[in-house]
Amino acid sequence: MSSPLLQVAEVRLAFGGLQALDGPSFTVADGEIVGLIGPNGAGKTSLFNCVSGLYRPQSGSIRVAGTEVIGVPRHRVASLGVGRTFQNLGLFSTQTVLENVLAGAYHVTRGGYWASALALPGVARTEARVRAEARELLSALSLSGVADRIAGTLPFGTLKRVELARALLGSPRLLLVDEPANGLIQSEVAELGATLRALAADRGTAILLVEHHMGLVMSTCDRVVVLDFGRLIAEGAPADVARDPAVITAYLGTAA
Repeated sequence: MSSPLLQVAEVRLAFGGLQALDGPSFTVADGEIVGLIGPNGAGKTSLFNCVSGLYRPQSGSIRVAGTEVIGVPRHRVASLGVGRTFQNLGLFSTQTVLENVLAGAYHVTRGGYWASALALPGVARTEARVRAEARELLSALSLSGVADRIAGTLPFGTLKRVELARALLGSPRLLLVDEPANGLIQSEVAELGATLRALAADRGTAILLVEHHMGLVMSTCDRVVVLDFGRLIAEGAPADVARDPAVITAYLGTAA
């Protein structure tokens, strides 16, 4: 039996006297969608930042495809096949949608994104391949019609899909998705869920999803991991986790 694609083990992260992560351990397999939920301040985004190399925990282990990533530079983590979206959009508002998606190619091009943009010798073939992939992603996410539009002129829901396309450039094996339903209307949430399921089923992409929209989590995820004050308090099938007394208490308080 193959090892899980992502292995998080006893990760501890503190900022001064604040314990952001207090030893959570869990795994994510190829093609699996795992929801990472918990109240505000539970440590969800901190864990994302540890996996993607933005934060360095004081102890524990995080392995991607068997490689330890704690202490590894962010670009090297990306080159291992880790893609990511952010809770707050990190797009370039004055660039086109296509240019924003191509900005996600810095770790897969020989000379980096700007070398490709300048058409330096030796990168033309790679740049053409990456552009073709970017346009395929835009088509798959129903964004072809806005490929040449300036990002800052588009609605928030559309920009969420643009950021997802950028994270998918280079076909990451592990995709970290941070609150993608925020700001979306119900029909867009349903479409998002279908897109994530298709990525997992058709591409074998492993997805770790941080989300407060419980409808999306319950209908999309294979398993759910619950954090509270940096600790793992529950893990299992969505329906089982939703009934867990510790989870209900964490979200609603002891009176519930």
